[in-house]
Amino acid sequence: MQRHVRTASDTSGRRANVRLLLLTPAEVTRDVRARRAGVAALARGYDVVAACGRISGEAPVPLEGVRIERTGRPGRAHRLWGGGLGARPRRGRALRDVRGLLRLARLAMRTVGLVGAAWKLGPADVVHANDLDTLPAGYVLARMWRARLVYDAHELYSEFEAQAPPFSRRLTLALEGALARRADAVVTVSEGIAQELVTRLRLPQRPLVVVNAPPREERPLRIFHEGPLRAVYQGRLGPGRDLGDLLAAAEAHGVELFIRIPLFDPNELRETVAARGLSRRVQVLDPVPPDRVLDALAEFEVGLIFDRPQSRNSELSLPNKLFEYLMAGLAVVAPRLESLGPLLDEECVGLTFEPGDLDGLIRSLERLAADRKLLGELRRRARALALDRLNADVAADTLAAAWEDAGTGVR
Repeated sequence: MQRHVRTASDTSGRRANVRLLLLTPAEVTRDVRARRAGVAALARGYDVVAACGRISGEAPVPLEGVRIERTGRPGRAHRLWGGGLGARPRRGRALRDVRGLLRLARLAMRTVGLVGAAWKLGPADVVHANDLDTLPAGYVLARMWRARLVYDAHELYSEFEAQAPPFSRRLTLALEGALARRADAVVTVSEGIAQELVTRLRLPQRPLVVVNAPPREERPLRIFHEGPLRAVYQGRLGPGRDLGDLLAAAEAHGVELFIRIPLFDPNELRETVAARGLSRRVQVLDPVPPDRVLDALAEFEVGLIFDRPQSRNSELSLPNKLFEYLMAGLAVVAPRLESLGPLLDEECVGLTFEPGDLDGLIRSLERLAADRKLLGELRRRARALALDRLNADVAADTLAAAWEDAGTGVR
């Protein structure tokens, strides 16, 4: 598709008069990946605007320099994501198919809403569609404006949940493939998912990989010479992330567990912890806004990941919290998943255990609690890896390649 020529870089290497539109299905200021993309674009001189849905129901937080239009009624976190706090039981195949079709109907409605919201912002030169939920809207807008379309696949959507409805899964895969092949660039979150996307979507070239890493931030490591090992889990619960599995970490000798779970009332979590007799060993912390994530990790020594893989998507994912733990200088204890395990083992930044092996999780924590020398070495390596390679500044260069042609400017 022929596109208008846009203004290229000025002599400083910054973009001038180039507008980038971010599309997200939920509150854009709370979407860490989209937020970092916006900040990276602003730093390069782009005019950044955003259109977003409100499916998570989260309240906006400041995102300076970005004009935002929102669409749809505020939603709320589904109890499915409670991970042990009232999760929804499994349904039969027929009901799952109906649920899948309803999801596609909601996608159509969301597309109309996002196109309308983006239209109020005016034409963009680059449309960055985050998640499959925004890709149809991104495609429509890019066609209308003759803009560059970038598809940011945060997940393997055809494998996002266990026992996905078969009929809607096939429709979703067909839709995603058709639109992704028409995008000017596809980016995703890990090498494993990139390879899967090539095969599943029949992409003409391998997606660019942009990890979900925070900005480089130099800060001294806080060293605790006495007291229990301070382990933290800072992230969401949900399928494959059951609260019971997380609380098993509190059984480790010499360990104090801290948990910070967004989208859920911390008082409800405290009541659950108290009912299990763990109040003295587990502290529930209040959620923090996206720009305070690293500050909130400064008081800890170990970051936990405990996912049980529910699908191919979860086997290949590299969650945001991993890179946040690394930048905060925390040793990581995590399951030996296909993408996650080799990274931790090869870079020597944490300990791994077999997925679902809660005894292995406990043993890993107890080993670090008993070996402060090993703990310190892992923490130093974690910080060095984050500062050197796994940070938003490095990722921003890859994003710029997706937004721009290999030549002199944006198409």
